[in-house]
Amino acid sequence: MRSRALAAWGLAWALAVSPPVLAARAGKTAQSSKKTSQKGKAADAPGAEAAGPSAAEIESLRQALLGAEDEEASEAADKLGSAGTARAAEPLLEVLAEGGRPLRVQAALDALGKLGAAHALRNDQAVVDALVLYAGHRSPDIRRRAVKALANVPDARVTGPLMDRLGDAAPDVRAAAADALAARHETRAVPRMFALLSRGDAGVAGPLASLATPDMVPRIAELAGAVDDELVANALGEYVKRDDVPEKLRIDVLRTIGRLSGAVATTALAEYLASVPAKEDRASKREAQKLLDQRGGTP
Repeated sequence: MRSRALAAWGLAWALAVSPPVLAARAGKTAQSSKKTSQKGKAADAPGAEAAGPSAAEIESLRQALLGAEDEEASEAADKLGSAGTARAAEPLLEVLAEGGRPLRVQAALDALGKLGAAHALRNDQAVVDALVLYAGHRSPDIRRRAVKALANVPDARVTGPLMDRLGDAAPDVRAAAADALAARHETRAVPRMFALLSRGDAGVAGPLASLATPDMVPRIAELAGAVDDELVANALGEYVKRDDVPEKLRIDVLRTIGRLSGAVATTALAEYLASVPAKEDRASKREAQKLLDQRGGTP
């Protein structure tokens, strides 16, 4: 079996990642695996990481991840993703370093995303490097998974690569990047998202709405007729549900939605009503109900 150091250099050669970074990480991991082989004693040593699975358990999952059976490898990747410890990233990085079968790469990317969502990955250069490179993979599905994993890494270095993916050829990848940037409250992405929406890109409507400032709202509304009304209704419908929208502006937005054609506009009005607590009296709530009644009720 190829050593982790060789695997790291393999990724450096194949994907042009920094060799010293991955080689250093691989060397550290190799030392950890050596300790694990001594009946898991490393896990019980003073100062060993207490949270998550033991070193022996991680090594067992690593063996399954690199074994012959794809199903067992996928299950091992999922368990590593749920481990909640940065140590679990090591075997996943090894899979990415070797490239290997697409199913295993997909599982490794998803697992790194889970580790990131659990706040187990912080300031990890090797993880960032690997995910950024896979975000440029030839397969759109691999790119999308890498982007989703990057979204969960709390590192400012991933913002640039996520912005780059807004220009991806695949709509699903652009949508994943837009969602990631919106979740990170990256307002610098607003102009590019608006440009995409003005070209009819449905995947950015919701993310743009979550980032839009009040002065952006009329520009979104003015797209009606230039793009499908459903896209405008979707964006405005998400915007109007935000807690920070002034009541007067919210009413204006609801009236704009009411003038749009199609079931999506009706759904947007209904969803706004559903978002308001039943006992809360708002002028915008009454306006939305009136507009919905005029359209014939629920979609």
